[in-house]
Amino acid sequence: MTKINRITLALVAFSAVLAVAESPAPFAWPTPLATSAPAPQPTVLWRGAPATSFTLDVRPLGLTPDGDAQALVRVVLHDAAGEVVKLRRGADFDYFADRGTAQWQTRLRYGGPAAIVSVREAGPVALRVVANRPPALGTQRASFDTRAWQLPRAVARALGPHLVRVGWFPRVTGGAVRVYRVDAAGGRQLAATLFPPSSSWDDIAVRPNAVARYVVEAAQTRTEVDAAVPGELPLTNVGTIRGKSAWLAFSADPLDDDSFAKLDVDLIVATALRSGLRSVELRLAYGAFDESTPAAKATVDRLIDGLTAHGIAVIGWTVPRAAAFDDLAENATVAAYRTPRGSRISGLAVDLERGEEFMGNGPHGYAELGAYLGELREAVGPHVLLIATIEDPFLERLDDTKFPYREIARDADVLQTMTYWRMMGPWDTPEKVRAAVTGSIALTRSLAARDVPIDVGAQTGVLSKRGAPPGEELSAAVAAARAAGAIGVTFYDFPGTGPEQWAAIAGAAW
Repeated sequence: MTKINRITLALVAFSAVLAVAESPAPFAWPTPLATSAPAPQPTVLWRGAPATSFTLDVRPLGLTPDGDAQALVRVVLHDAAGEVVKLRRGADFDYFADRGTAQWQTRLRYGGPAAIVSVREAGPVALRVVANRPPALGTQRASFDTRAWQLPRAVARALGPHLVRVGWFPRVTGGAVRVYRVDAAGGRQLAATLFPPSSSWDDIAVRPNAVARYVVEAAQTRTEVDAAVPGELPLTNVGTIRGKSAWLAFSADPLDDDSFAKLDVDLIVATALRSGLRSVELRLAYGAFDESTPAAKATVDRLIDGLTAHGIAVIGWTVPRAAAFDDLAENATVAAYRTPRGSRISGLAVDLERGEEFMGNGPHGYAELGAYLGELREAVGPHVLLIATIEDPFLERLDDTKFPYREIARDADVLQTMTYWRMMGPWDTPEKVRAAVTGSIALTRSLAARDVPIDVGAQTGVLSKRGAPPGEELSAAVAAARAAGAIGVTFYDFPGTGPEQWAAIAGAAW
């Protein structure tokens, strides 16, 4: 061997050693973390001493464009010494009002247990709050009277670039309400005449990036109101959700197990890339509560920037609780969200479910579910991707009398079924999973009563005592979804997915 050859081999060997020394550690799929849930947690945790009693703090929130006078009812907890104590999580209170509606709020919105009471008639309202957990705290009563409040007679606010809602209080039960549009020169033109009972009116003829002005004549009063209309929302389409996606939720409380502070942004982005995700559905709103709180915002922005920089779209996942102005407006705010670096949200995945934690039960809940997406569509316009996340009719044995599939499908760009097979029953083999996914897609198409794309929401984590589906079940679900003509599969959920499931997702072609 020549001297030159020996030098060359030495250099090659040294380079190999250097490459090994400088190469990154092998990629490891993340292990499951705790997942966020809007419902009260079963374990009561306190900041400091536990509470032994509570009082109620009731204060006016104001008038909404729905025509609701709203009061905030806060539970103030006290320890044995009478000192105010803070709840971390886990308490459960029921709120009752002798008229109107009472909606409990996530503990993060007002710093503890609270509810919003909404009424449309003036006068006294009696309140009762019952502690279910811990039960020893008992019951407290309070009241308020809207006649003592300094409320405007009418208000107007934009719900999105294509809708302004005008509301008045109290509800008019006798005589007509007339709403006039006012032009730049002060000229008035009758826009609507509302017959009793009436509390609000929607103007769907507004222009984006404009100021809409009105005069409301009701109950022998005349009120001038105006609303700043935001600009047009970015164009998004069905192509965003094609292929593989995953839901990702976090808690806005830095002390929670699934806190935003524990999100490993780099690992999330790397996992999304290696598993072939085309999008991530990031939960940003629960009812009217903005989950991207000031404390969480920097992390949320970094996550959105990191994903979009690699061509992975971020879809805003929202969880509505009522077809009310503040709830709908929060959806429009999410759709318009952009980070300081300019990364945008690419449409909305609107989680439409029954139950107290969601849109309610019974005839009222059914009506709210059926109306929500239509009102949101009017507000955001026709070019914003709206994915309707819906309960699976096949696994839950639902039809249009129990869940308004047809009404929701009318305004949805995509129907996204929550096909959580192990959660819903003993669908615990690849053959059973294929049957569940195929049956779900076929029945959803039939209930939609129109040709609308379907995305299958597939379970990946532990949602019941049956545990997480193994990789072979996920592979079967993806294959069955493709064979049945779905446009994609969205996995529930990102933090709860384990290495075996991630490997199966990565290996599933779409």
